[in-house]
Amino acid sequence: MDIVKSVGEASLDVEVNDCAAAEIPNAHTQSKPLHWGHLTATFLVLLLFSWLGIVLSRQSDGVATIWFTNGLLFALVVARPKNTWIPYFIAGFLADTLADVIYGDPLRLSIGVAVANSVEVIISSVLLTRWFGSPLQLTKRLPLLGFLGIAVVGATALTSALGASWTLLFVNAGPWWMLFRTWYLGDVLGMAIIAPLVFILQRPGFFTMLQSQQLPRTLLLLLVPAAATALVFSHSKDPLIFFIFPALLLVTFRLGFPGTVLAVFVIALISIWFTVTGHGPLMLITGTNLLHKIVIEQIFLAVALFTFFPVAALLEERKALEISLQKSELRYRELANADALTGLANRRAFDERLEEAWNWATRNEQSLALLLIDVDLFKAYNDLYGHVGGDECLRCIAKVIASALQGRAEIAARFGGEEFAVILPNTTVETAVQVAEDVRHAVAGMKVPHSGNQLGIQTISVGVAAGVPHRNAAAISLLTASDHALYRAKYLGRNRVESAAAVINRTEMSTADSTA
Repeated sequence: MDIVKSVGEASLDVEVNDCAAAEIPNAHTQSKPLHWGHLTATFLVLLLFSWLGIVLSRQSDGVATIWFTNGLLFALVVARPKNTWIPYFIAGFLADTLADVIYGDPLRLSIGVAVANSVEVIISSVLLTRWFGSPLQLTKRLPLLGFLGIAVVGATALTSALGASWTLLFVNAGPWWMLFRTWYLGDVLGMAIIAPLVFILQRPGFFTMLQSQQLPRTLLLLLVPAAATALVFSHSKDPLIFFIFPALLLVTFRLGFPGTVLAVFVIALISIWFTVTGHGPLMLITGTNLLHKIVIEQIFLAVALFTFFPVAALLEERKALEISLQKSELRYRELANADALTGLANRRAFDERLEEAWNWATRNEQSLALLLIDVDLFKAYNDLYGHVGGDECLRCIAKVIASALQGRAEIAARFGGEEFAVILPNTTVETAVQVAEDVRHAVAGMKVPHSGNQLGIQTISVGVAAGVPHRNAAAISLLTASDHALYRAKYLGRNRVESAAAVINRTEMSTADSTA
């Protein structure tokens, strides 16, 4: 049986001036220095994805189905200290410009497009961290809704307007509103899908779902929306797109926000690929070109993420609340079983644990030991040093008991007044006496002054009893035996350990006295 560990061992953190109180250095929040290796790697990744976005747009009638870099840069920036932001903004601007130039666009056009993209990232980063704190927590409902409204809807609209206007100064790309629409939807998907994906990849707990124990379950659940999407978009005769939503809902409830982000990303990759290659239910739309079908595909993905991301965030918030409530309940339960002065278990907790330990020892025919500890001449100590000094003395002794018994005692409690008790499951009387001697020496080693004690310091007396309980015996017999042993220790001069080697029969505990 696992008997609950001592409340004193778990929660005794009282610092007493006379009990070797530890000094805790002050913590100072310092800004992290710029990591040039990380910045360089970010630039190269942004350059790659900018170029990839341009390539994909050229292969789908000039439509940037999804623009990766703005969401990627935003997620990297908001996770870092604000004093490092400017170099990352510059890296993003240079990566966008260079990718356009490499692909063959004029430098003036490339610079203008890069400026428009930078505006999106800068506005989103500054406003969201100012209003919702830094680092930004996209898994919480309000920050997520702020992200969807400010970054995904608002900042992308401004960037698309700037980019479309600048592009038309150099290229005849058709009506402004059509260029704005196609640019806007690509930016919306990029910010809404890539930013949360990169964000969760940076979370310390994300990769737990990819550990060996969780990986098969994670892959199986992600396979469901992936298979549903592949089935729907490889079939061009019937509009079966609604099959995707139950699969996505399954992932949302089972894998939470991280799984939802991954599932939407997988769905986007599969559905976009099938659409731009001329397959899927969107091909049933007649009388329109590929551009129109891609726009519908973008709208479908936008509806999916705007529907499921808030649901996933709400579920994660609810789960966090449940965990918080469980911790609070555990904490209140500990407080209810703790002695307010010493932090050890109180009498009620002691009685419960003694009964549990007794029943366990009875079932398993194991020896159970009990220590009763009395603070010697404590009334005289109170008279000499006052009740405040007496309270401090008890706290010191409680801390020493908890420390001396660490790893050995199942529960240390304040039994009442100046008395303490320690339960030692599966412990013989010889071992219990040694434990008691360790505690007695540790208390004496504190050298707490006590002019009313002939030794000049505060000491304790300990009564020890141990034995294998019989099924018809009661736990009170062990308590009575240890109390008798404690009485003898005090009678024989205090600052000593007396034991009762107990053999428990059907009705009582018989003791053989021995002097420690």
